[in-house]
Amino acid sequence: MITRVRNWLKNNGYEGVILTRKDNFLWLTKGDENHVLSSTDIGVASLLITDHEILMFADSSDAQRMRDEQNSLGAKVIEVPWYESMEEAIKKVVVCKNIVSDTGMLNTQNVQEHLMELRLSLDAQEVTLYRELGKECAEIVEGVCLEAKPGQTENHIAYLIKSRCIEKGISPDCVLVGSDDRIIKYRHPMPTDREVEKSLMVVLGGQKHGLYISMTRMVCFGSVPKDIARKYEKCQEIFVGMQLSMKDGLNSKDYFANVIALYEKSGYPEEWKNHHQGGSTGYGCREEVIKPDSQSILKKGQAYAWNPTIAGVKCEETTYLTEKGVEIFTRTDRWPVKKVETLFGSMEVAQIWTSMC
Repeated sequence: MITRVRNWLKNNGYEGVILTRKDNFLWLTKGDENHVLSSTDIGVASLLITDHEILMFADSSDAQRMRDEQNSLGAKVIEVPWYESMEEAIKKVVVCKNIVSDTGMLNTQNVQEHLMELRLSLDAQEVTLYRELGKECAEIVEGVCLEAKPGQTENHIAYLIKSRCIEKGISPDCVLVGSDDRIIKYRHPMPTDREVEKSLMVVLGGQKHGLYISMTRMVCFGSVPKDIARKYEKCQEIFVGMQLSMKDGLNSKDYFANVIALYEKSGYPEEWKNHHQGGSTGYGCREEVIKPDSQSILKKGQAYAWNPTIAGVKCEETTYLTEKGVEIFTRTDRWPVKKVETLFGSMEVAQIWTSMC
């Protein structure tokens, strides 16, 4: 990653870059963490990368810990007293004239959008980590769903998801649990103390090693209502169309036009307007949410998390675009799947789990 960053610096005429955001720190170090608070995007340590050195500036409260436990790059650590300005400390050391950053500190050019694009292409190690994380997240979500029973509260189910994630070192950054009519009314059903009766939707956005997994599973206690079954079947078809219409080099605006056409063909032409459809993922839950006027390019070697939804149902997995097609990271052998045939080809898609509890 350091070589990639240094090549990017050289190609753009920059002499160095300051990285302070958690996501970039995780990306560049393959999992080292520079934060204490999980509720902020900015860490307690900054990296300065130039063509010949790597420096880490850290608050005196954390400098020794960062040096001992979060310094896989072997950076020279510069300790900054907690009562002094981090920016001023960096300013004293920076002698380069053309420095950029991911926050705009020191009145530098903020290149966060360019860094996000740079980190999209996954290397072999990241793909291996993604496969392991996808399986872990799927095992957690599916395990909780398979054990779920009517009478449990949404908050209790969310607690089970979060606690099992934490046991595996996964940060459960987004846990949504909705039941019954709340699934139909709300696209983002934040968990409540409401007891589950007949249906359940569980969504996880989990992060480990800096990489994000997004996935959704649905459960019905008893037979699936005809209306939900019809919607889910159409949502599955849209999901397959979205996965198999991805092509290396395809403009995202043209891709989204295909998405709109898939909704129209499903008989639910307006539903895409009620929730975002997903996009590229990696070191952000969504590195980019694709919109009708997006101008980015879909590329092989990148991860995607698409989530087509019709009121009451959603299909969502984290996938990887390869030369041979689409690989699904969030898949186990425990959950029922259905092979769905479309004009774009066929793919196995997660079913609604039916429980007779």
